[in-house]
Amino acid sequence: MTSMEEASRLADVDPFVFTERARAGKIVGASALDIVMPLALLASGIVVIVTGPSALGWLLVIAAIGLLAVAVWLLGRTGRTLGTATVDARIVHRTTGAAAGSAAVWALASGKLAMVDLRRGRDPFAPAIAPFRFPEVAPAAPGRARRGSMPTLLLDSGERLPLDTALILGRAPSAPADAPAEVYRWADMSRTLSKSHVRLEWDGRQVWVIDLGSTNGTFVRGDGASTPLLPHQRTPVPTGVVLEIGDRTLTVRDAA
Repeated sequence: MTSMEEASRLADVDPFVFTERARAGKIVGASALDIVMPLALLASGIVVIVTGPSALGWLLVIAAIGLLAVAVWLLGRTGRTLGTATVDARIVHRTTGAAAGSAAVWALASGKLAMVDLRRGRDPFAPAIAPFRFPEVAPAAPGRARRGSMPTLLLDSGERLPLDTALILGRAPSAPADAPAEVYRWADMSRTLSKSHVRLEWDGRQVWVIDLGSTNGTFVRGDGASTPLLPHQRTPVPTGVVLEIGDRTLTVRDAA
């Protein structure tokens, strides 16, 4: 298994990265369609059986039971019931991000399930890390060692920053005492940068990028798509790669 394949295994990734929990309005709307409506239909059927034509009452009862059974089946299999599909959400297990399975009713009753908003965030059923092919790196000239060839960062605003050890970029960055680094305050009128947004490190052979839990994320630009980096995960990148940091971009360049 290659290092990229290892990084892409969902078992190694937070299943809720880039997801958004559903707000109260969506939870109420989905519950009304999946639970309240069938229960109201069931109650109406019982009333009709007692007071009116029993055939119609039993028809209502059967329809209500059928709706509840379908809702439970969909909840366990996909987390997409009639109600959640209407509000564009999904109900999944709080720890795994997977559907509830055969124990859906018990998991729901015991509070083990959560609803995620598919309009505002990633579907937990979708891959957390998209496949990405780094650009080909030209081989070094014969007799020239790459070690010691300190890379530079070319910002979209025109600045060139040497990356000799570690550097933290952000709107108002600071370095923790246990992980010292140079800091660069990057002007950002759009405020899409976090105060301490991203950390870049050079170990003499490899450039590493770490998103510091930023609000808008750090992305590696590819052909036609950009791949998000997982927060706080040290990720190697080659020289020549373009990083998207909020609304800003920077290119990692070889000093040569």
